[in-house]
Amino acid sequence: MRVFIAIEFEQPIKDYLNRIQKQIMSYSTDGNFSRPENFHLTLKFIGEVEPSFLGNITAAMAQAVQGIKPFKLGLHSLGNFPRGNKMIIWMGVCGELDALNLLFNQLETSLSDIGIAKDTRGYSPHITLGREVRLAVPFSKVASAIAADPYQIIEVRKISLMESTRQEGRLMYIPLYRQPLAD
Repeated sequence: MRVFIAIEFEQPIKDYLNRIQKQIMSYSTDGNFSRPENFHLTLKFIGEVEPSFLGNITAAMAQAVQGIKPFKLGLHSLGNFPRGNKMIIWMGVCGELDALNLLFNQLETSLSDIGIAKDTRGYSPHITLGREVRLAVPFSKVASAIAADPYQIIEVRKISLMESTRQEGRLMYIPLYRQPLAD
């Protein structure tokens, strides 16, 4: 199984991100755009694991959320990771980033205790909107034309263990387990 740990979004956030994505598409000549139902904020990509190992991961998730109360994030601005003449376009987050980074660091520690390597690149929280995107205009023009709504709030109350799989040729992210944050 191919798995990762993420913050899932409520439908209004997914709908809003889909509207942003459609604006980006209007500036694009090509791209592989995320399906709106798949929008999420990745905390940790794990990769391939045996199903028998999932219990270890869920136990590590329970340990990682100790002392972390629900918190709020907002949507910040568009960014990109260049890949030759294509790019990954993403939406950044703002808000209670100290809580998000604490959650990430505690998750890294508890997962490393069960043999999952820590990320050496550091955490760069973002919501992927499109991959292999080619724009008809410079990215700076797209970023300045599309501003995030500061009233779109992501309530972080749980983290989810997700399976990445293909069903009928479509990429699907299926929640396997949800761990509430400490109340």
